[in-house]
Amino acid sequence: MPFPNTVHYGWPAGFPGAWASQNPQRMVVPGQNGFCAGAGGVAVAAFAWVQADGTTVLNTPDAASPKAAPTGFVVRAQQGQATQYLQQNTMTIAQGFMVGLAQGGDVFALASTDATVGQAVYASTTNGTLQCAAGGSAPTGTVDTGWSVAQGGAAGLPIIITGPLAGARSTTATSSGTGN
Repeated sequence: MPFPNTVHYGWPAGFPGAWASQNPQRMVVPGQNGFCAGAGGVAVAAFAWVQADGTTVLNTPDAASPKAAPTGFVVRAQQGQATQYLQQNTMTIAQGFMVGLAQGGDVFALASTDATVGQAVYASTTNGTLQCAAGGSAPTGTVDTGWSVAQGGAAGLPIIITGPLAGARSTTATSSGTGN
């Protein structure tokens, strides 16, 4: 790596793939073998799909269901990486390494389109990258993720997306009075 020759005084608001808040965070729970990056690795800060074997993760949907929503968003959770030989690694989780997938919460991301608060987030079916548009208006080659824009920005700059926290426990009592 060459010697740095510039200094940036304005730090970015956040880094793609990092958690953006301490609001509730929801991860996809893997099976007993965990989730592993498939052939070619998996891009961090992009959406990914668990393949038919239930373990392999790729930034493309499984061939059997090419229009399926992504399983989750690849967060910067580098589980079990021995960094000595990865001194200049990229934003790609190498093939065979463990992958963490966020299913909900607030994360920093980059979109290839301008993003405004409230827009829906769509994932490219060719590489898992993000595009933002009005709900129900999926850009060509994308699928709806169920996530939305919480803090907008220009294309290529960090934005915050928020995923649904489905399965949240209800605090209301049932008719039997025992709760949920």
